[in-house]
Amino acid sequence: MGGLHFFYSRGLTNIYGDAIAHMEGARRLTDSLAPGYAEIGSVWLPLFHVLVGPLAMNDHLWRTGLGGSLVSEAAFAVSGWFLFRLATKMNGTRAAGWLALTGFVLAPNMLYAASTPLTEPLAIMWAVLMVYELFCFQQLQRWGPLVLASVAAFLGSWTRYDGWFLLPFAALFVLWVSRGTWTVRFRRAVVFSVISAAGPLLWVAHNAWRFGNPLEFYKGPYSARAIYAHQLATTGFRYPTDGSLLLSTRYYIEDLKLVIGVWPLELAVLGVVAWIADRRRRGRRSAALLFLVPLAFYVESMAHAGVPIYVPTLFPHTYYNLRYGLEMLPAMSLWPTFLLSAELPFWARWAMLPVLVAIVLFQDISMARRGASELVVAKEAILNTPCRSKDEQSIIQYLRAHFDGQVILMAAGKYPCVMPQVGIDYRRTLTEMNRQYWNRLQVNASPWVGWVIRGEGDPVDELMRAYPRAFNDFVRVADFHFAGEEAVQIYRREIGSE
Repeated sequence: MGGLHFFYSRGLTNIYGDAIAHMEGARRLTDSLAPGYAEIGSVWLPLFHVLVGPLAMNDHLWRTGLGGSLVSEAAFAVSGWFLFRLATKMNGTRAAGWLALTGFVLAPNMLYAASTPLTEPLAIMWAVLMVYELFCFQQLQRWGPLVLASVAAFLGSWTRYDGWFLLPFAALFVLWVSRGTWTVRFRRAVVFSVISAAGPLLWVAHNAWRFGNPLEFYKGPYSARAIYAHQLATTGFRYPTDGSLLLSTRYYIEDLKLVIGVWPLELAVLGVVAWIADRRRRGRRSAALLFLVPLAFYVESMAHAGVPIYVPTLFPHTYYNLRYGLEMLPAMSLWPTFLLSAELPFWARWAMLPVLVAIVLFQDISMARRGASELVVAKEAILNTPCRSKDEQSIIQYLRAHFDGQVILMAAGKYPCVMPQVGIDYRRTLTEMNRQYWNRLQVNASPWVGWVIRGEGDPVDELMRAYPRAFNDFVRVADFHFAGEEAVQIYRREIGSE
């Protein structure tokens, strides 16, 4: 909790656009025109919102983001503890456990991410728990660890999509390390697959039921592919890694250097060499290979799924999605521990431990010495926070002075800082996600909303252009247009209109 207090006291924990939006998703489960299942969206997986939802009911925990931060901190602590146990058991020595724990819990950018309402800490926790239980299954060949690993994989698949990518590799691992006949092996792999794959299948079913398209999360208007297509159509700017696995690998490795550090990466490479060289213990440590899967996932996503990562050291020399490199931190913490094999003399292990820890601490100190705001993941949040937008600040100031409690029509997710900063409950907002109300606006908006926030080219703008008569009773009361930002207009229903 010390990390949370440190970053919260500096105003850094709830400035990521995604973090603010995740708090909105959690709050809307109980605070909206249609609370509950109707507020589960299509792109972001729901587990983080569901866990944070009860905390987000508290106004302070919602507006400050602390509700999500508490979940992230808990996940961070659990991950550190199970990495310690995994490294200790894999290597047969606590020296390895302490090295893994140091590498994970003292990584400055991870400490920052764990203080925010982002989904990465929770996703990392499920991955660590899954790998730990799969390791236990490999050693014990019992159903208990296998089922627990399956449940962790299921929960991970409801947290981030990299959890989906991990499932086939984990299933192959179960098939590979199971003992007995091929029938027994396949049975165990099938059990793991049925439980874990229920997560993606349920999400596909949800998208089909809720939005009429089972792939709404992948191809819908709010998907990464749709956002990229819109960018290409409007600006012509193509992601530098688009279509190139080689260049995507280069960008992601550069991300790892900035987010985790060069020295942990070098130690992890040495750990891979030690793992290859140690034939007798190689199989026992093979579960560690699953921690390398995020590398393949993000490289593939950058090359072919419209997911960008920008690093300041490569074109376009800016900060965007650098936090994705944190998904490799469990690997960068565990693989160096293979240098501390139990086959080494006791004195050698404990002599090497302070040297390796010192290398990790040197890296951490060098990354943190310029202050919290200069950590690359925190700097990404500062540079890209939507709360700095002049549009949003203008809307916030206007509503603070004039809002009278009537329902506001606005585009979903367009101005995430407005409601928490003004203190307006989401049940006082209507978006295109509230379909049972949205279609009624085409006839006459007056009975349903008292305010309209119209952003250039957003769904509200499209609605007002398509059905202008439905908004005859509304008067434009504010107009904002700043250089480099889209024009925004605020409308208010005329007094006496119905």
